[in-house]
Amino acid sequence: MRLFLILGLGICVGLYSCTNVPKKEVPITIDTHSYEDIGYPETAVKLPDSLKNAFIEKFFVPWESSSKTLLSSLASLPGKEMSYLDNYLKDDAWYGENKKPHRKWQREEVVANADVKSFPNFQQRGIIISHTDLRRIPTKRPGFDTYSKAGEGYPFDYFQETSLWANTPVFIAHTSRDKQWCYVLSPYYKGWVNMHDVALVDADFIAQWSSGSFCFPLSDQVNLQNTTSHYAINAKIGMLLPYEEIEKSLDKVHVYYANADKNQKAAILKAEINRDALAFDSFPFQESTLKQLVSNLIERPYGWGGMLENRDCSAMIRDLLGTYRIWLPRDSEDQMAIGDHYEFPKTTEEKVKLIKEKGIPFLTILRKKGHNMLYVGDAPNGDPLILHAIWGLKTSYSDEQLAHFLKEYPIEGIHQDKDGSLKGRHVIGEAVITSIYAGEGNDQVPLSIIEEIYAMTTILKN
Repeated sequence: MRLFLILGLGICVGLYSCTNVPKKEVPITIDTHSYEDIGYPETAVKLPDSLKNAFIEKFFVPWESSSKTLLSSLASLPGKEMSYLDNYLKDDAWYGENKKPHRKWQREEVVANADVKSFPNFQQRGIIISHTDLRRIPTKRPGFDTYSKAGEGYPFDYFQETSLWANTPVFIAHTSRDKQWCYVLSPYYKGWVNMHDVALVDADFIAQWSSGSFCFPLSDQVNLQNTTSHYAINAKIGMLLPYEEIEKSLDKVHVYYANADKNQKAAILKAEINRDALAFDSFPFQESTLKQLVSNLIERPYGWGGMLENRDCSAMIRDLLGTYRIWLPRDSEDQMAIGDHYEFPKTTEEKVKLIKEKGIPFLTILRKKGHNMLYVGDAPNGDPLILHAIWGLKTSYSDEQLAHFLKEYPIEGIHQDKDGSLKGRHVIGEAVITSIYAGEGNDQVPLSIIEEIYAMTTILKN
């Protein structure tokens, strides 16, 4: 068990005196659990074949649907449409990496480069060849809300929609004037991707790529390299890998990954990978496999929208369950529409009762505003446990504590709220296993997680 700890020691505030400044310690403690503490399924859970088949079907929609169908369904796919650029052009409240608003001329350059009037000007199929970012607008520059407000600024770049792992099929609807950005429809989201991270595919490539068998890496450290190429990448949990057997080899297989030639056309590379580093179609949903995946996900840094190839709450759940071919939307709110949905009662006791009665470990998502958590069974003391990638917990402070916390401890963006109280964040910043009571018993945390949870969905219908 690890402990996130902040100790507030009284300090002198003011130029001439230290009177009336509290000297006592003011701790914030959040207990986290080891992956060994989780209540794993006692027997393997049988996942229906229809669930697994749906994953492959939905993943290849950008290749299997017609251009007309894809373009007509733009509004139903998460992400911002091209019209969002008009809003960006008019809004001078976006802050950049220098903590200053985006200049009007900067916004005009981005919008002009997008060439909205010619949309859709490309309409070809492609494949992501390098782990990349899908953006709201065609720029790498961040779009932050005001830095002085708790819960805003880094890492919450609102132009960052999601990461797309290599090997993801896309439909390229449009390219920017400078040919460095393309507007794509992916299996999960629509938005702008750097053109250097995409290769074009034809019917022959699609037939070779999608007609075989598929597997998934069991960690983010499965290195894909080919002896005849200098191009290599690390696979990511949740990344789909076509594979083929190697004759007379029982412990290794060949997996495919894509690269681009000089004309930006996709080429297939093969990597020889140990079988025990991969999840195949028969991968059982049971303690041993879940433990392996969870151990490779916890303590990984939090990544809003997949920033820096890290995961936020919904991405981590999607990649974990995707390894078992369970399809989940990328957006956290959309994930709650899967399976059986339950609105929560108001009292803590009733909430816990509902989780224990209806929740299925590793197949139940709990939700509080803006954040999804995976229910992973109960701790030895009976407390329900959750696995989640989380940035932090909301905090509230007295005036006397403010100066010390700002100077010494990882509390970001303290600001005065409408009610006059001082609000901040206790930063956790990674994937952790906690009790649903996390935050309880800390004077500076106004609401524990269980108090904020308002809904639950079980992915397999009861």
